[in-house]
Amino acid sequence: MSTLPKIVVIGGTGAQGVPAVQALSETGKYQVVVLTRNKSNEQAQALAALPRTSLFEGTYLKEDNVWELFKGAYGAFVNTDGFVIGEKAEIFWGMRIFEIAVAQGVKHYVWGNLYYLLKLGGYDPKYRSGHMDGKARVAEWLLAQKLKHVTVTIFTTCPYMNMFWDGQFNPVKNDDGSFTFYSSIGDGVLPIVALEDIGPYVTWIFSHKDRAANLDLIAVTDILPYTTIISAFEKVTGKKAIWQDLPYEEFAKVRRMSDGIPAAWAHGPGEYHDPTGMSMKANFQGWWNSWRDSLFTWNQVDVKLLDEIHPGRIRSFEEWMIKVGYTGERKVILKDVADRWASLQAHASNV
Repeated sequence: MSTLPKIVVIGGTGAQGVPAVQALSETGKYQVVVLTRNKSNEQAQALAALPRTSLFEGTYLKEDNVWELFKGAYGAFVNTDGFVIGEKAEIFWGMRIFEIAVAQGVKHYVWGNLYYLLKLGGYDPKYRSGHMDGKARVAEWLLAQKLKHVTVTIFTTCPYMNMFWDGQFNPVKNDDGSFTFYSSIGDGVLPIVALEDIGPYVTWIFSHKDRAANLDLIAVTDILPYTTIISAFEKVTGKKAIWQDLPYEEFAKVRRMSDGIPAAWAHGPGEYHDPTGMSMKANFQGWWNSWRDSLFTWNQVDVKLLDEIHPGRIRSFEEWMIKVGYTGERKVILKDVADRWASLQAHASNV
């Protein structure tokens, strides 16, 4: 049996979870246990091959699994997936997982968080985005606990730069070799973070328990208008870029989002599904409205702390493109998620 402190990771096979698990493993300081619904999953197997890393097959939607998962754990990095279970369930399980973790003796609990867009917009419903707001409500509740023997840290991220490969931002390649970037942002600014920098932030949190107590660490790489995105792309790649900023209804059609696709689109057999929840189209309308009206700016970010934690962090969209060799070509970030999304879109179009 390892004598290293056990850190449980929920969401470890996700886009953000993978670099977090890799970084925790590389420190050599922890025994990392990753929750997965399927041990044979390609991402799960890749993580299991890392030093001091093991898998726990189960789901956080079953209390028995959660109780067993946290047995003997010192720490936790929890990043639930609202696209799997929906906004309402994420709020409940975000709270219940913490309660069970504390009961099992966890001393340092880290919550993977997103911006509370609805609150940032003064609760105007035009800014409501279920997958963002659900996590943020849990974050506020966690920070209010202030338990004597449990450290709570909130790790807040924004849209991933990597979504320019596969997601809301990836451009369409035209026959002449140029790329068309679609958005619904107008003159607003988009906050983005490089997944390549997630690991150092997470390891700093666990190695600086006192400083991380009741801290909301907001990780941002760049905040920029689409004009800068386009010019940076052309500068780095030497390729022609066309920017098409569309009214949201038209943008939703380009991205094949409809009222028939639920925001909790990634649910599988036997998993929670809320038929009264937001549609994918409505969910991302609030998301794009928030960027259009520039609800989030550098004023909300402790840049000095980010520099201290990770001096070598990526500092701009342009730098990220150079570092990762971004060319505009589509690249699937997580194949199983992409397959489910394609299947659901096909189903919705046939209904």
